[in-house]
Amino acid sequence: MINRVMANEPDLLKKLLNVLQHHPKSSEGLIDIERVKDYVSTPRLADFHVRGPRGADVIRGYFEKARPSDPEIRTHNGVALTEVGDSFLSERTMLADGVQKTYAISIHELEEFKRGKDIVLDDENFEHDYSDVNVASIQIWPFNPATLSEEQLILAVAISYSPRDWLVQERVAGAVDQLIRPLGFYVNWDNIKF
Repeated sequence: MINRVMANEPDLLKKLLNVLQHHPKSSEGLIDIERVKDYVSTPRLADFHVRGPRGADVIRGYFEKARPSDPEIRTHNGVALTEVGDSFLSERTMLADGVQKTYAISIHELEEFKRGKDIVLDDENFEHDYSDVNVASIQIWPFNPATLSEEQLILAVAISYSPRDWLVQERVAGAVDQLIRPLGFYVNWDNIKF
């Protein structure tokens, strides 16, 4: 039986490369990222969209960086927001994210974060406006993503996608592949099919 760990496991990359050393590799000596999911649980527990803050007149997007030099980690209601998903990939690759950013928060800070914000439900009767810069996608993670090293965050974001996600958005698979190759992993394009 395999004991799964979370992406915040200390020395995760070293442990993964050690445990996966005898697994099949690509011709370049890389390990299929899907094998990592046998050992590391996806950090993405759930997603929702949020519009915030209530009652504020926001000219720029609420979740938009004020200046390009701003740190990627922001705080709202005392809760750290870390860019993940397509937003994380866009900051590090040529992937062009949409205007609505994706952040992760710890499940332990969820209620504090939601205070003063409107949850945008997917089953509402009106059309979701994907150009609304005051809306962000929030992923709930079991731990604070801001505590991860860059390598851990790359792996956590990579395993938060499924092959089905990549089938729908091949550019995302390419961006993930670009980031994980230096770590010793790759996206196996043979896994991306119905």
